Amino acid sequence: MVSTAELLFGGGIFVSIVLCSLGFYSYRRWDEPGVVSFAVFVVLFGLSGLAGGVGSLVIGSEAQTQALWAVPGLLGVALWCLPWGLFGLQYSGRYTRLNRRTIGLLLVPYALGTGGLVFQLMTPTGNSILGLIVGGVVAVYMFGLLALGVGIVLKTTAEYSHLSLRAGVSLSVAPLAAVIGLNTANALSEPATVAESYLVTFTIPTLALGFALFRYGTFESTPAVGTIGEREIAREIDDLVFVVDTHDRLIKLNEAAVDALGHSPDATHGEPLSVVLDHDIEQLSATETVTLETTEGTRQYDAQVSTVTDQHGRELGALVSLHDVTEHNLREQRLAVLNRVLRHNLRNKVEVVKSHAEVLDQHHENGHATTIVDTADAIADLGESARTIDQFVSSSQASSQVDLLDAVRTTVEETETEGVDVSFDLPEAATVETNSEAVHGALESAIENAVTYAESAVDIVVSADGDAYEVRVDDDGPGIPAAEIASLDAGTETALEHGTGLGLWQLKWAVTTMGGELDFDTDDGTTVVFTVPDQV
Repeated sequence: MVSTAELLFGGGIFVSIVLCSLGFYSYRRWDEPGVVSFAVFVVLFGLSGLAGGVGSLVIGSEAQTQALWAVPGLLGVALWCLPWGLFGLQYSGRYTRLNRRTIGLLLVPYALGTGGLVFQLMTPTGNSILGLIVGGVVAVYMFGLLALGVGIVLKTTAEYSHLSLRAGVSLSVAPLAAVIGLNTANALSEPATVAESYLVTFTIPTLALGFALFRYGTFESTPAVGTIGEREIAREIDDLVFVVDTHDRLIKLNEAAVDALGHSPDATHGEPLSVVLDHDIEQLSATETVTLETTEGTRQYDAQVSTVTDQHGRELGALVSLHDVTEHNLREQRLAVLNRVLRHNLRNKVEVVKSHAEVLDQHHENGHATTIVDTADAIADLGESARTIDQFVSSSQASSQVDLLDAVRTTVEETETEGVDVSFDLPEAATVETNSEAVHGALESAIENAVTYAESAVDIVVSADGDAYEVRVDDDGPGIPAAEIASLDAGTETALEHGTGLGLWQLKWAVTTMGGELDFDTDDGTTVVFTVPDQV
């Protein structure tokens, strides 16, 4: 007749087979970081339980009064604690690739333990002290790997919001429950109790792992991408990044800094930051731009210094980030020079051309002089548009209170409207906090374009639109060519899509500077609609 203990051992053997199946299934089902280590851990876990249960049934009633199944179970712990620790490192993305050297170092404690065991067996009188030392080292190593895996899994699933902490808890229950069950089994002596402890020791981990895999989706969304992504950001960023301690000693620098300065991390570790950069933290905090000699020549950098603190707010050091602004500064200088040329030199040269053309017109009334004067005026207007754009772009960070209605009326008064009827539909008041130069530029461009191309009428409507105001300018002209609007949408002018001037670009850039939206309707004339957000 089958005893209760035998039934319980049979149940434990079945559970152990399920564990092995979970390991094989995980290996075949998923291809995420840590899956292989996880599968090896689960299979070894299941095999240790299978060996213990089968051994207890084979030996018979004598084994059922002692927890002999715990012997292969403890041997299993020694084997699966390594893949468990590796699973934690790989699943979290902290260490995803293993080389031969790393594997060899990880196996050293196992080789040490095996060697100590062989030595003990070969020397019957044995050195008990050596055995204790070797056993202690191996035990510390095993439980260190166990704690490492548990700690990383719990920390990782708690940090990433797309993961469930319950998954981390379920994963961690498996090795912890096994170790607790194996360590308490020796205190039992009743056959049924010994068999029950065997069943419980392997059933709880099986259920926990099942919940982690199928209920909480352990491998459906891996956290490794977050950890690896953070490293890639630090690796791919072009800024030079330095970590220093409270004594301004260099602790770490990124690859961009190594490449730019030509210093190896080992050679600079512990050196004062001023030795590497010729500037200390105080100087970097006080200056906007620093000049450094790099492997690519002299470069200019924008320096940012931030304090590094721990969870208690204690200052640990500083993070220094240097952003290369050499090209930006050169571009700013070129734009400043070109703007100065447009504002002064171009205007003066145009006046010279016009004056000579007017003299020619007095002696030769053939119309050519008039064309020259008109073209010169168009060039002057182009330079004025460029100057206007520069004004509101340069002051993009500045804002002030703007009376939108007054700005509309002023713009209309400054625009030549002969032959065109301009009508208004305005609210009682419309005051916003925004860039005044940008408002002027947008209104000037929209209204001048409407008046220039209208056949007889222009209608200007200002209305409230939530926290913003909408400005609508309608004209009954032929409509803006589709190619010019396409050029604006493309963000550049090409040989096939070449606008007639800077007017529409001025409108687009002005609205962008204000943080508004711009739209065109050319089905019946031209309707320009843009919003002026209130930046209060």
